[in-house]
Amino acid sequence: MKNIIKILTILLTTVSFTSLKAEGIADVYFYKARPGGIEEAANLMREGRDVGLSNGQSIIVHQQNIGRGGEKIFVWIDFFEDYNQRAKQPYSSDSWAPFIEKFNSQDILEPIKSYQMTSLDEIDPGDYIVQVWTWDPKQGKSEETLEALQDAKEIIEKHGFLVDLWQHGLGSQNFFQFVMLSTSKEAQGKSYESLLADEDWQKKQQDWFDKKKYGRLVESYEMTSLN
Repeated sequence: MKNIIKILTILLTTVSFTSLKAEGIADVYFYKARPGGIEEAANLMREGRDVGLSNGQSIIVHQQNIGRGGEKIFVWIDFFEDYNQRAKQPYSSDSWAPFIEKFNSQDILEPIKSYQMTSLDEIDPGDYIVQVWTWDPKQGKSEETLEALQDAKEIIEKHGFLVDLWQHGLGSQNFFQFVMLSTSKEAQGKSYESLLADEDWQKKQQDWFDKKKYGRLVESYEMTSLN
């Protein structure tokens, strides 16, 4: 996905296969920085985000803290209210031209993967420490898995986390994404201490991780918004 325009054009000509009502849509792009290029990569991501924000777009860029690839992984996320807004995205506008030319000629960031997600609840994009847990529901158990995720969200949010639920679509498989948001490391630590002492969560945690009752954990990672 070195050429942003080409990728976005492909995405805009197709439809996510999610069948659940969405409160928002996100296009997600993963990149890996070349050795020694982490700081330069972060600056490039910030530069692109700032162009988008000046155009009124909702864009967040993240750097991974924990997960496969470590701190070399960067994530660009475009948020849209609906498909109509998404279809009007301005990447072909003159304001984007200098950055896109710069991005397409750089060798700092290597594209890894991209996919689309639809939100299954209200979302609040912002500057958070983000923990992502991606689940592959058992065959024929999607509704049951979603209900279990909603139950988990209710418990976890009692302890100070914000939780967003997403479903993967184009570019991925029919995965659910459980996203835990914290405003700081200190807030995250307090939330975890409280959560792990919760007897209701201890039972739910066994269902998810020990018994694998609802599906398979595909991946998990933590990332932080680039300010």
